[in-house]
Amino acid sequence: MSATFTATGFRRGFLEGLALFPGMVAFGVVFGVLAGQVGISILGAASMSVFVYAGTAQLLALHAWGAPDLLVAVVVAVIAMNSRYVLFGAAMQPWMRGLSPWIAYPSMFLMVDANWATAMQERDAGRRDVAVFAGLGLGCMVGWVAGTIAGTGFGQLLGDTRRLGLDFFLPAFFLSLACGFWKGRGDVLPFVVGGLVAIVCDRFVGGSWHVLAGGLAGSLAAAFAPRSAANAAVGPKLEGE
Repeated sequence: MSATFTATGFRRGFLEGLALFPGMVAFGVVFGVLAGQVGISILGAASMSVFVYAGTAQLLALHAWGAPDLLVAVVVAVIAMNSRYVLFGAAMQPWMRGLSPWIAYPSMFLMVDANWATAMQERDAGRRDVAVFAGLGLGCMVGWVAGTIAGTGFGQLLGDTRRLGLDFFLPAFFLSLACGFWKGRGDVLPFVVGGLVAIVCDRFVGGSWHVLAGGLAGSLAAAFAPRSAANAAVGPKLEGE
């Protein structure tokens, strides 16, 4: 059976996306405030949220704003952090088979974690209306862009956000993101190695290369560290799921 794209499915997905509206707005406000802090206009921040539409990548880009030496490190980090979407797209392909490329590719532009998970639920239930996926993605985008506009304007009204401690938003976000990667004691070594290398690089090399150095060191430590018996037992189970 070929995939379909219906108005009913789009409406259902969009309404489901609006249920996530408060969270997307809040996240967008954080990005908007930080964007204004580095000198990005409301139009510029809103355009980034529309055309990039990737919260983590956008926040990481702010860290490199005005720092050319960090460009390579940011590009590598963004590719690494968003590489999961390559796998997400591969998982979507059979479900979207038969859909016109003029509909399929614009729909994929709206992919976020939430609507990908919904698409997989639709697939498991035997439904193939891709409009649900696109509608949910657009609903999330509305909240994200609205929050971006509000946050950028609010940040400009506040002036220097550092006096209110709002410059801590960005490091706090990435700290919470790192905590989300924590799976157990086996992650201690990569975290410690990456952190130490970043600190040493920042102290003796300067610039912003510590971001790339720390990330690479932590990744290599994780890749070559011996696996514990517990982790080895988990591996086959995950692969079979």
